[in-house]
Amino acid sequence: MVIAIVGAGLSGLTAGRLLAKAGHEVTIFEKSAGFGGRMATRYAGTEQVSRIDHGLPYFSAEGDDFRLFLSELTEKKLIQRWGDHFSFFDGTKLMHKNPNSAGKSFYTAVNGMNSIGKYLSRWVDVQLGRKVGGLTFFGKNRSLKRPWVVNFTSSDTFTADAVILALPAPQAYGILGTTIDEINTLKIVRVIDEVSYRPSWSLMAGFQNEEPPAWEGVVCRNGVLDFISNENSKREQEQGTTLVLHASEQFSREQPGNDPETVKNRMLAGLAAVTGGWTSAPDWTQLHFWKYSRPEKQLPDFFMEHEDEEAPLAVVGDYFRGNRVEDAYNSGYRLARHWIEKFG
Repeated sequence: MVIAIVGAGLSGLTAGRLLAKAGHEVTIFEKSAGFGGRMATRYAGTEQVSRIDHGLPYFSAEGDDFRLFLSELTEKKLIQRWGDHFSFFDGTKLMHKNPNSAGKSFYTAVNGMNSIGKYLSRWVDVQLGRKVGGLTFFGKNRSLKRPWVVNFTSSDTFTADAVILALPAPQAYGILGTTIDEINTLKIVRVIDEVSYRPSWSLMAGFQNEEPPAWEGVVCRNGVLDFISNENSKREQEQGTTLVLHASEQFSREQPGNDPETVKNRMLAGLAAVTGGWTSAPDWTQLHFWKYSRPEKQLPDFFMEHEDEEAPLAVVGDYFRGNRVEDAYNSGYRLARHWIEKFG
C-alpha cells in the first residue's frame, strides 16, 4: 500500500517505520521544519551551539514494547540514562529528592531529543514544511487509482491507499472534518473532539559565568514553574550553565496570550525562588509556547480507525491511553502491528 502519514511526531514515525519495514510505501508529511513534535531540540546560546531540549525534557519506560525500543536506541548510542530521581522544591525549600515520589529510571537523548525522530525517519520519506489542509475520499467508484487524496495548503495533492493522522486531537479533528460528507468518520470526530490539552510555556536561559548546579532537574511546586531542566547534565554546552524552565499548568493557562517579556520575567522570578539570586539575570533567553503540551483526557484504545479495508484511515497519538512519550510510541506501534496483520 501507499500510505500517507500526517505528522512526524513519535506516533507517526513509529507507525511509518514498522509499515515501511513490512514493505509498504510510506510518506510522512510534517508542517514544521523538524522531526519529533514535542521531542524537540533547538540550537541556542550566544554562539548558537548549545543543543537544548525545549519540549519534553526526559522520558521513562514501563511496558515491554517501549523498553525494547529504548534498548535499540541505547545500542545506537542515541539515548542515555539521566538518573533515577529529581530534586524537589515544595514552595519554600529545595530538597535533594522528592519525598512523595519513588525512584525510577529517566532517560534523555545524547544529542538532543529530536535525534530520535531523525533516526526513525531513515526508514521513510519525510517531507518537512508540508501543511495538510484536508482529505478527499473518492471511494470504490473512482477514476483515480487510489481512494485517498491528501490536499495541501499549497494547492498540490498526494494520492494514497491509506492515511494515518498522527497529530494533536484538535488538528486531526480539523482534517477529518473535511471528509464527513464523503465517508462516515463522524464517530471518530465525535470522540477526539472531547480531547483537550493543557498549554505550556518553556523558557531557555543561559548563564555564561555560572557553574552548573549539581542536580539534573527540579520538580517545582511554586505556582509558576513545574520543572527545571539542567541541560548541562545531559550533554556539553557552551560556557556556563543552561537551564530550561517549564511553566506550571496554572501559570500557562493564565498567560496564553500575554506579553512575552512579562512571561519571561515571571518565570525567571519563579526560578530565582528555587535557586537563589544567581539566576535572576541570564545572559540570554529564548521563550516558546506549546499550545498542545499535554492531553488532559485520554482515550481508552491505542488508536481509532475507519474500518474500510479498501480505504484504511486511522488516528494515533499520545492521547490514546495516556499522555507520555511511551503512550505516543505505543499508539503508533499498535496500529502498525494491526495493519501489518490485516493487510500484510
